[in-house]
Amino acid sequence: MRRAWIAIYAAALLAAGCGSAKLTELQRVKSGQLDVVVLSTHDAIKHGQDSFVIEFLSPDGALVDVGDVRASATMAMPGMPMFGTFDVKKSATPGRYDVTSKFDMAGTWRTTIEWPGAPNAGSVTLSSAVQ
Repeated sequence: MRRAWIAIYAAALLAAGCGSAKLTELQRVKSGQLDVVVLSTHDAIKHGQDSFVIEFLSPDGALVDVGDVRASATMAMPGMPMFGTFDVKKSATPGRYDVTSKFDMAGTWRTTIEWPGAPNAGSVTLSSAVQ
């Protein structure tokens, strides 16, 4: 029984450590007074299924909750563009959003991030290199 509790405790410690993975800043874009920052545990967003973080920062570097965030992506292709998919959810930290993405191929994608949060409503469009 004691070994079972030790195994459960070790698994809990391991799981807690996984949630604190180092995030690397991939892109930073200014929109009005806000900086929109894309962060990942990788050196780039990967094609296929991936996840990353979007943060909204005030001029003094504080996180800003901007309400519900939407994102979309397209890649120019002959005939018809390809579309990437995003699922953006608020994290437990206001101003930080967890994103699950799916890009069908590597390359340069045009990504738009929009948010309604008054008084900071806005949007940014950026070119995202997907590997």
